[in-house]
Amino acid sequence: MLYAIEWPYAVVASFSSVVPEVKMVTLNIRVTGLGSDEELRSLYDWLLREPRVRQHAQVRLASREPRPGDMGDVLDLITLLVTTGLQLPSLATSLTVWRSTRRRKLQLTIQKGDVTITIPEGDAETALKMLEALMDED
Repeated sequence: MLYAIEWPYAVVASFSSVVPEVKMVTLNIRVTGLGSDEELRSLYDWLLREPRVRQHAQVRLASREPRPGDMGDVLDLITLLVTTGLQLPSLATSLTVWRSTRRRKLQLTIQKGDVTITIPEGDAETALKMLEALMDED
């Protein structure tokens, strides 16, 4: 009987020793242009509905520090806390398809640490290359 009680603990201990450490990376996404507040919320909702993004990232609206004269927080970016399991082609396609549904000309920038990229319109392949380069930055 003692063996039956200890056995699951041995399995858990050996399992935890082979589970790789998950690396988390923060990406900040900004939308600028006419109606950027509304468009930022639209992109946020879009990303929440993307199963592959939702599975490997925490998607949050974030605000910058209020400036003098601001009436409260200003939501001005989406923060993605992503795991290494996030497939960059899925994210690049999602961003490109979302942008193609917009009537307004928008600038979409993604920041990781001190590095910022601007995602070009309508080209998922170029967006993917830029995201890969950004994720390779350390």
